[in-house]
Amino acid sequence: MTTATRTGAMPELPPLAEAGNVPGYDAAAWIGYVAPAGTPREPLARLAAEMQKLLATDEIKARLVSLGLDARSSTPEEMGAFLKREQERYGSIIKSQNIKVEQ
Repeated sequence: MTTATRTGAMPELPPLAEAGNVPGYDAAAWIGYVAPAGTPREPLARLAAEMQKLLATDEIKARLVSLGLDARSSTPEEMGAFLKREQERYGSIIKSQNIKVEQ
C-alpha cells in the first residue's frame, strides 16, 4: 500500500511507510471534483454537503471498499488547501529533479 495509513479494503496490509520503514511516505491516489473559478459559494456548499451525505452511507462505503477505496469527503476549502499542498509537494520534486515534459 502506498497510502499513509491502512485501507479499509485490506486493513491487514501495512502501508509502505510502516512496512518498509519509510516515515512520511504517502503516494495515494485520490478523486475529487472542481468547479470553475468564480462559481458562487452556495452551489459549491450544497454539492459538498450532498457528497458528504452520500459518502457516509453504508452502501457507498461498502462499494468503495470493494473497489479498494476509502471514502473521505471534505469542504471546498479543505479540497482547495489539499490541492495547494499537492501542487507544492510535487512541484518541488519536479523542480529539484529538473523534470521536463518531453515533446
